[in-house]
Amino acid sequence: MQFRLGSIPIRIRGLFLFMAVVLGSRLQRPDLIAIWVAIVLVSVLAHELGHALMGRRFGLEPQIELHGMGGTTSWVNGRDIGHARGIAISLAGPFAGFGIAAVLFACERAGLRPHNPLAQLALDLAFQINFWWGIFNLAPMLPLDGGNVMRGTLNLLTKGRGEKPARAISVLMGGVLLAYAALVGALWLGALGAFFTWANIQAYRQADTRSADAPLAQAIEKAYVALERHDGEQAIALLKPVLTPQTSEDLRAIGLRIYSYALLIEGMWEELMPMLEKNAALIGVEELTRYATTARELGRGEEADRIGALVPRPRLANDFS
Repeated sequence: MQFRLGSIPIRIRGLFLFMAVVLGSRLQRPDLIAIWVAIVLVSVLAHELGHALMGRRFGLEPQIELHGMGGTTSWVNGRDIGHARGIAISLAGPFAGFGIAAVLFACERAGLRPHNPLAQLALDLAFQINFWWGIFNLAPMLPLDGGNVMRGTLNLLTKGRGEKPARAISVLMGGVLLAYAALVGALWLGALGAFFTWANIQAYRQADTRSADAPLAQAIEKAYVALERHDGEQAIALLKPVLTPQTSEDLRAIGLRIYSYALLIEGMWEELMPMLEKNAALIGVEELTRYATTARELGRGEEADRIGALVPRPRLANDFS
């Protein structure tokens, strides 16, 4: 199901409705389950609209998707808006739900109660879902909103190095959630805890790679510009400090190819040759062949032969060695 609320595109996947029915099946009666599903749909949508409207205030273009794990607000024109604004966007979702809960609570206190018992049940469920889901969502565990607030705060305090501690705290909180779910016999809560714990362990392992990739990507872009000016020295200065083992393999391969070419055009053979021999597999056959040809054209026959020797030879069909 796809539609728009104003300028915000919204997509509701069938799995979202299916999971809502599963969670509401404890109510047993079809009419009560239908009321539950409708309230969950409206409440989760209101939560995501809180994120979306706050993001739009900061110049982002939001889109919303409701899926089997809840809802996600993403940005068509994603850009860096700073940690403080990111925290504000994360808090806007739960507080949209708290706003609904506050209105319902005020109506209850004022005696504005419907006479129809189903209508009253619907209002009670709406209060519980918006209030208690908001409380749970503020837990300091990624990918919950509270986890995003925690990560943003840690990034502010550590000047952008908050990802790993945020993931470590999230793993700890996931373990606590798993233990609690086992204690009270809450299967769905346990499944969430297991999923969040596994996802955060994986993200913790990849945190160094992501933090190392950003400066390398920027250096590659600037090094391209330097090479267009035939300024190999500048390209070398840009890439050398950020070509670390922590970077992702694909991005490091691109950086190494540019770095190698810069060394070649600057005639820095003493540094180029050991680097090619060490990273031949990552640099690739095509680039190595090109470097060997260029070296020979520059009158560096010995280096051309050494580079050529790094290129694997195709085996013949009857080569069993």
